[in-house]
Amino acid sequence: MKVIVQHGDTYDGLRFEILVIDGDKSVSVYPLCDCPEDAIIGRDLVSCAKIAKLMKSAYEAGKRGEPFDYEEERICEDD
Repeated sequence: MKVIVQHGDTYDGLRFEILVIDGDKSVSVYPLCDCPEDAIIGRDLVSCAKIAKLMKSAYEAGKRGEPFDYEEERICEDD
């Protein structure tokens, strides 16, 4: 399993992060100060159920003997 945390800054200088697992975007985290009404579970906030599913997929990959590779990379908001 290859996990990449991409991070950068928005146009207003606020930090954001994107979790990419095996090439697929799984979770993104952005500041919601411009639209606090979107800060609800299941919309723009990550739910505990989503975290549990990601943990299970990592556990299953480990059971299959897959290595766990982790990287961080800086990206621009336009990427």
